[in-house]
Amino acid sequence: MLCVLGSACRDRKNAIGAPHPVKLIVLGIDGMDPNLTRKFVAEGRMPNVKKMIAEGGFIELGTANPPQSPVAWSAFITGLGSEGHGIFDFVHRDAHGMTPYLSTSRPEAPFTITLGSWSLPLGSPEMKLLREGTAFWQELEHHNVPATVLEIPANFPPAETKYNVSTSGMGTPDLLGTYGTFQVIVTGARAEDPFDNGITHAATLGKDGIYRAELEGPPGDNGKAMTLPVEIIVDKSADKPSTVLRFGEREIFLAEGQWSTWQPIEFAGGLVSDGPNGMIRVFAKQLQPDLLIYISPINLDPFDAMMPLSSPESAAGEMAAATGRYYTQGMPQDTKALSSGVFTDDEFLVQADSIYRERLVALDEALRKFQGGFLFFYFSSIDQVSHMFWRALEPDASAEDARYANVIPDLYHEMDKAIGKVLASAGNTPVMLMSDHGFASYRTKVHLNTWLADKGYLAVAAKRSPGALGHIDWKNTQAYALGLNQLFLNLRGREPDGAIPPNERQVFLERLKRDLESWVDPDSGERVVTHVEFPEAGRFADRAPDILVGYNRGYRSSDESAMGAVGAMQLERNRSKWSGDHCIDPALVPGILITSKPLGITEASLSDLAPHILQHFGVTGAKPNGNLFGTGAILRH
Repeated sequence: MLCVLGSACRDRKNAIGAPHPVKLIVLGIDGMDPNLTRKFVAEGRMPNVKKMIAEGGFIELGTANPPQSPVAWSAFITGLGSEGHGIFDFVHRDAHGMTPYLSTSRPEAPFTITLGSWSLPLGSPEMKLLREGTAFWQELEHHNVPATVLEIPANFPPAETKYNVSTSGMGTPDLLGTYGTFQVIVTGARAEDPFDNGITHAATLGKDGIYRAELEGPPGDNGKAMTLPVEIIVDKSADKPSTVLRFGEREIFLAEGQWSTWQPIEFAGGLVSDGPNGMIRVFAKQLQPDLLIYISPINLDPFDAMMPLSSPESAAGEMAAATGRYYTQGMPQDTKALSSGVFTDDEFLVQADSIYRERLVALDEALRKFQGGFLFFYFSSIDQVSHMFWRALEPDASAEDARYANVIPDLYHEMDKAIGKVLASAGNTPVMLMSDHGFASYRTKVHLNTWLADKGYLAVAAKRSPGALGHIDWKNTQAYALGLNQLFLNLRGREPDGAIPPNERQVFLERLKRDLESWVDPDSGERVVTHVEFPEAGRFADRAPDILVGYNRGYRSSDESAMGAVGAMQLERNRSKWSGDHCIDPALVPGILITSKPLGITEASLSDLAPHILQHFGVTGAKPNGNLFGTGAILRH
């Protein structure tokens, strides 16, 4: 098992890194699609996966509903559905204040004192993990089975353990508390035309020939954003311009077109606390005639993280000591920078490749230390690149997009090389590949709230009131959409201005189901929605939607509708770089389950895997349907 805690491991009762008679390695490959996997295996691009299938097995893995990553990975982690783990979408809503929030974690305000007009927080806000249920590696620890789980999504802050190691992945924020906000420093016309989805800073040129700007940080003691001064000295005398960038006292030298390594930075402290710290990577995209310098989202520094990145908390820093600093932000491929035009396609692929190379270094370290028990290792590359380059696989791809037709096939081939490395290291240890969902084209944006308004279910207010949903006339609204697959009734006694009596809830649900499933795209003749489900709320009546909308292949909720907006049209051609997706009918985007040992099951879903893993290690009480491996026995090595 991976021991990232050095000599401290020897002092542990259940030592991470100690040999264990039962072994299992699981690679979580986000977004690996069964149809593409079969295609690339048949084309000879994935010889190691072909070998696994021949010697072990391959089945499609039922995904979660909805097939969104936080929902799906929560099902894998806990063996529960949404009614058990409490995650229903990327976005939840506060039913009292009618405000949206990210579903997997929320900040809890620190204790503050007030001095005049100043409100002074005593310490940084603590984050609360909203996913509930026991993580399977916590259960393994309870039964003295060592486990290491690296960068698993829906695990921020990491599930608490004493010995077993987990590090957080998707869902981990940057220092600003977002899922990734890039910053750019510019001069010229771009100073008057800021980039979307990031923060644009206009640099000023001093009489001393030095450009100056400021990097934005998290809120300070006075509630305003902290800033870090940046100085940029450009040398245009050589064939290729270069620059020295000063972030506070840190200097970075870059040539035009060059990326920096990870650079730690620190903001000035407040009256009662030290300043927050983080780390950045810098890309000197353009140094003449104008500046365009990209600064990555400010990642939490694993050597001195402002919020926990691992459990035990020291594990993230000790991992960085072995492998070097690494992206800690949960979705590191900067899809926003590509969509906003900061990156070209090629520049995005360079950044995405650097993340994949970081993961390979971490994988080597994990395999080197693995001696027994359970090891999970996560890859995000296929998911994020497929989102942005599915357009290149379309039969009607433009000539420009068609230039990238090999990006996704080549990435599957690269992933196969990593799988081969794992198989070679594993020997007779069983290896499992799994993905949380597959992939589909995203050709049409669905403005669900517009459809609700056109059908008379939602009314737009004549005058906007405060709040994210202040455009809705609640007294005359029966239903509204929020999140990528959620639809809510405006229910009396739950929503502040509920219009539907609880005893009429089922009637409205059935009516909405009929209307949604009969919705036809007039341009294509295809159904827009192929499946409607009424989810169980379990203990989470305050979070659960009334309806989960399963879109057809090629259709997905628009980002605007996901945040409650009402637009001018119901359906709109998607022309964005984000061209592939999976937030649709779960039956249309299953994941994969591939094993190096013969499978003893013919079907499974994500929530089945935790019980199977526990059973593999002899944990009593885990009762999955059948035995994961065909021998029906716990494999000992």
